[in-house]
Amino acid sequence: MPPSSPARDSFRWIILALITFSHVIGAAAQYGINTLAPFYQDELGLSRAQVGLFFSAFYLAMTGASFGAGWLADRWGVRNTTLQGHFFVGICIIAAAAAPSFAWAFASFFLAGLGYSFFNPASTIGVMAWFHRDERATAMGTKQTGVPGGGVLAAVLAPSLVLIIGWRGALAALGVMNLLFVFVFSSLWRDAPQGLADSSDSEAAATAGPSARIYWALLPVSVATAIYLVGQMVLITYVPLYLKDTMGFSPYWSSQALALTQGGAMIGRVGWGVVSDRLFGGRRKVVLLLIGSLSALLVTALSFLGRDSSYYLLLLILFLAGVCLVGYQGVSYALIGEIAGKARAGAGLGMMITINAACATLGTPLFGYIVDRTGSYPVGWRVVAATLAVGVFGLATLIREPRRTG
Repeated sequence: MPPSSPARDSFRWIILALITFSHVIGAAAQYGINTLAPFYQDELGLSRAQVGLFFSAFYLAMTGASFGAGWLADRWGVRNTTLQGHFFVGICIIAAAAAPSFAWAFASFFLAGLGYSFFNPASTIGVMAWFHRDERATAMGTKQTGVPGGGVLAAVLAPSLVLIIGWRGALAALGVMNLLFVFVFSSLWRDAPQGLADSSDSEAAATAGPSARIYWALLPVSVATAIYLVGQMVLITYVPLYLKDTMGFSPYWSSQALALTQGGAMIGRVGWGVVSDRLFGGRRKVVLLLIGSLSALLVTALSFLGRDSSYYLLLLILFLAGVCLVGYQGVSYALIGEIAGKARAGAGLGMMITINAACATLGTPLFGYIVDRTGSYPVGWRVVAATLAVGVFGLATLIREPRRTG
């Protein structure tokens, strides 16, 4: 056993469950945007590109705020940062539920994105503090299951609530959940003991280096994974509309089918973390290359399906796309944290999210524009697959992992 083993605190699993559930609650509000799109699109008179702009508004806010949110998280700590995030998301999602127009909804989702920008840096700092390297990608992946878990919750709960209280009431309910969770998180969170530092980590060298050098080291992985995020956001934003417009699903079942993709993502985020920690001995790059290659193949396969295609084949592809394209982030977050070091994990992740979100802000509505102009989802899916191939090439050629010691 490594020397750090005696310092492991079993309470870390309680902490992991808490921050995972924090992501579930926050992401349920986030994914309410696209899950409820088939219900509000006609009422608000929106084009597909405008629907994509709602998600882009959310990510535009993250683009501007994530680095600052990470910097603040390094200084405020996990509890205060997370509470701020849930409060702002809750208030702004409730405001979006009252939207009479595109502009109102766009502004509300933008402000909700500002609040959401606090979650990932805060939770990543929590994992870096409580977990050692040989568990870290698994822990990162586990807490990131909260994001697709929130998507599953939104996909299952929101359409059912629509039948009772309408889409506005359903969206408002997702906001109220965030406000209530403020009290839960505040009462249960506890900071890691000071003696928990992992003596076998190679992070000390990275942390001791100049900030500018570390941020330059983070730039290639941030840009490459940004392309992965574009594919992810396109998938989860447009799958409900794709199923309704091209595959003949009803609005209700097109939203429900998204739960399958999100369920695959939950499995992927834990599974890829285990693969990285155990099967590849803590190596992150090779796992990200494998995920990207499989994602490109799955999206390409999706482009060849039509209304006469096998229903089960369609659902299998959507599930596996969730495992890969929505399931990669735990591994990428672990890599970012290890390059940046514990002292700068929040700012490092904030930098990556800023770059990722900037690309997603442009890429998500661009997919909708391509589909609007061509009238063809297959063309859009093939563009996404080609873009993912570029991301895989960038990861393969530009990224160096930090060396392991001990």
